Amino acid sequence: MLLVLIALVLVLLVVRTQLFRAGISTLFAPGATEIIDRSTYQAVFLTNGSTYFGKLQEQGDQWFVLSDVFYLSVSEEAGPQLIKRGSEPQGPKEPMLIPKSQVLFIENLREDSEIVSAIKRFKAGTLPLATPPPATPAPTTAQTAAPTLRPSVSPSPSR
Repeated sequence: MLLVLIALVLVLLVVRTQLFRAGISTLFAPGATEIIDRSTYQAVFLTNGSTYFGKLQEQGDQWFVLSDVFYLSVSEEAGPQLIKRGSEPQGPKEPMLIPKSQVLFIENLREDSEIVSAIKRFKAGTLPLATPPPATPAPTTAQTAAPTLRPSVSPSPSR
């Protein structure tokens, strides 16, 4: 009986040490898998200032997978436009792999949000396909006559 009691005390000491080392709150805190609502879209805000919208899933310990990806492009002429990822010059394919270290935060989007409504209209064919602006602006006559050697800024998905 004494040996069983000693073994039980040792097990309790080991468990207590591991709990404090890992942090007790981490045992009861929900992970991203439990919080991500798979029935709706998510907004994924990245450390580079880009925001993407799509269906998010956790992929292992270091990655997220975003499918059905959209982003907003803002121009002075047309205002904000929803763009389906894949029409860019580099021709990206779905899904989009995102390192967890590059994610600032994630939001589940309501079904009545403007973004989700626009995605639904796009899928129904009532919202025209917007294309991303060209990586470099088309030269004007003044630019072709006297070219400049300054680098051009490529637009990135807006916030």
